[in-house]
Amino acid sequence: MVLAARTENLDEFSTDSLFIVGRPDSHFARGAARLWAAAHGFRRTYDHLLTRKARRAGCRLLHAHFGWAGCAALPARRRLHVPLVTTFYGHDLSDARGLDYGRLFTEGALFVCEGPAMQAHLMALGCPRPKIRTVRIGLDLARFPFDPRSRSRPLVVFQACRFVEKKGVDLSLRAFAAARRRLGPSELWLVGDGERRPELESLAGRLGISKAVRFLGMLSHDEYREAAGAAHICLQPSRVAENGDTEGGAPTVLLEMQAAGVPVVSTRHADVPFVVPDPDRLVAEEDVDALAEELVRLGGASDAEWSAIAERGRTFVETHHDARIVAVELADVYREALASADEAVATHRELGPAVA
Repeated sequence: MVLAARTENLDEFSTDSLFIVGRPDSHFARGAARLWAAAHGFRRTYDHLLTRKARRAGCRLLHAHFGWAGCAALPARRRLHVPLVTTFYGHDLSDARGLDYGRLFTEGALFVCEGPAMQAHLMALGCPRPKIRTVRIGLDLARFPFDPRSRSRPLVVFQACRFVEKKGVDLSLRAFAAARRRLGPSELWLVGDGERRPELESLAGRLGISKAVRFLGMLSHDEYREAAGAAHICLQPSRVAENGDTEGGAPTVLLEMQAAGVPVVSTRHADVPFVVPDPDRLVAEEDVDALAEELVRLGGASDAEWSAIAERGRTFVETHHDARIVAVELADVYREALASADEAVATHRELGPAVA
């Protein structure tokens, strides 16, 4: 079952077992819920609702997505006496202000991350290495069928992301501008939006490439896949932002594009080297010239090389990121957490009288 404080995009990611445990709508209902939670020994309405819903459904394990959700699930875990698995994703590692990860790392059963860079970050925050498990990002390959692109003109360089510093959209603009003369007829398509958009549109103007850059805005998932179907090269120059924010793991778009047969150009950042078959082709963060050279190299590759790159990308994703494989790996994490919890209970029962 899925327990959530709020929901978005249910038309694209639907489930039949969804329960909302967020704030009641009316002021009266919120007050009543607070009193009811306090009467049952809970400080917050959310803790009470989460515990009650999970208990009624007979949940034997809680899986929190993002570190802050893990912290929020601790009261329910204690009351239910079930193991808690927490998956970290990136921003919850770079910005842990106000969160008691020490308590989460102590009480949580296991912690899931998507690659070695994120694992190292978790350990640096104090998570015990024996509790960390690596489970790669899972992709529904049916939604991204292998469809290698013939290099028609204009050549479309594609990036999809939020317009925030760590995504390096400004680097994409500069690299495209540096490579464009050698690429020939080409366009840069940018899917996404954010407060940096006016700044990025201004940068495209200063670089003299405004007519070749298409800001497509925020798209639904179906619209995104349709736009990606016209792409020839995926560009994702991720970097560490000034405030320390990072990808944590790696952008999912890199997997989606490789699955579809689109070559990718990216940086040696976070777990990006962990999600591509040719990590040696990645370039250093902030290196606009190297990004431009990679665009030119791919744009001028022979048909045989182009086909080989596309096939390596697809094979890599099929081997390591197929959602069906990843689901089995995650199920193993659940089994391990449940087995450890059962063992702890049995040990407590055996030693309880002696300890008392």
